[in-house]
Amino acid sequence: MRLSTHLRTNAPDILAAWDAFAATVVHDGSMMDPAALRDHAGEILAAIADELDRPPAAENPGRSPEAGKGPSDELESAAEIHADTRMVSGFAIDAMITEYRALRVSVVRLWMAAGGGREQPRDMLDLVRFHEAMDQAIAESVARYTDQTRQSTELFIGILGHDIRNPLGTISMSAQYLVRSGQLAAPAADAIINSVVRINSVIEHVVDFTRAQSEGLMPIKPGPGNLVTQFGKILEETRVRNPKAVLHLESTGDFSGTWDEGRMGQLLSNLLANAISYGARGEPITVRLWEQQDQVIFSVHNLGTPIPLKEQQQIFKPRVRGLLPAKAEQREPTGLGLGLFICQEIVRAHGGSIAVTSDATAGTSFTVTLPRG
Repeated sequence: MRLSTHLRTNAPDILAAWDAFAATVVHDGSMMDPAALRDHAGEILAAIADELDRPPAAENPGRSPEAGKGPSDELESAAEIHADTRMVSGFAIDAMITEYRALRVSVVRLWMAAGGGREQPRDMLDLVRFHEAMDQAIAESVARYTDQTRQSTELFIGILGHDIRNPLGTISMSAQYLVRSGQLAAPAADAIINSVVRINSVIEHVVDFTRAQSEGLMPIKPGPGNLVTQFGKILEETRVRNPKAVLHLESTGDFSGTWDEGRMGQLLSNLLANAISYGARGEPITVRLWEQQDQVIFSVHNLGTPIPLKEQQQIFKPRVRGLLPAKAEQREPTGLGLGLFICQEIVRAHGGSIAVTSDATAGTSFTVTLPRG
């Protein structure tokens, strides 16, 4: 029996096997009825059967006419819609791919049991073209799933960037207005404004993390600037937010170059926040800058309980948070464990590197190496 004929004749058995496997896939959605589990599997099988019935390309018998040119309209539509429905139903992309693997195995197993594969080379050609069509269906489903995920990510970023930041700006300006008009004491307003700053910081971390995951690289806008000038501003801002912190800035040489100054400020701000959270109270935190050929290097150093070697190997991964030592400053409750990951992504986007060293004697240093251009 030709494989295309087998797909049409034994579609009920093949789809029953699909249903049975799909029902076992762990996903985040609710339980689905048989119709939802089967989804567009029937249309996918029919499209593959139609593909197998088309004559192979004369110049290359091992390839179908559409190989390398994208799927037929039927196959594309069925595979893409299947991705849409699976995503809505809570299936992860790996679960959806696993379904295709099970469908592939089910088709081949049933075909072989019915006598398929005995006529060479015709059956081998059918089998090769079947796998090509299956791979194309998987590619279309994955592409659609990925595109839908990207659109969801952009929507999420838009909501954070606009619908939440704008009300926070209104809260901050209203608190400042109440102080100027004498309706609110300045200390009470400071607590409100500091809370707004912390929430904005969390939003920035989540947005940056999401963009880095979605786009593969932190977006930057490089331009000419001077790191010492920028870092001086960041230290002053940090002193205002953390009046008990002892911060020093040391530099020797020329620190002009091309980078995204806003991201550089964010990088230093995150490293300082980390040093304040984990460093020993009352001990100085020092930012040092120096040159090395066509590179600029800076470090953020603090004293206190060292970072265990095991944590040093994991510290730049997202959602990894170290244990606070007893003598450290209290961490803000809004921390998400994304700060050092974002630092790494900012550095990576600039073509640089970041490393950490930590021991009980020398303290902890985060060292960043950046090209000037």
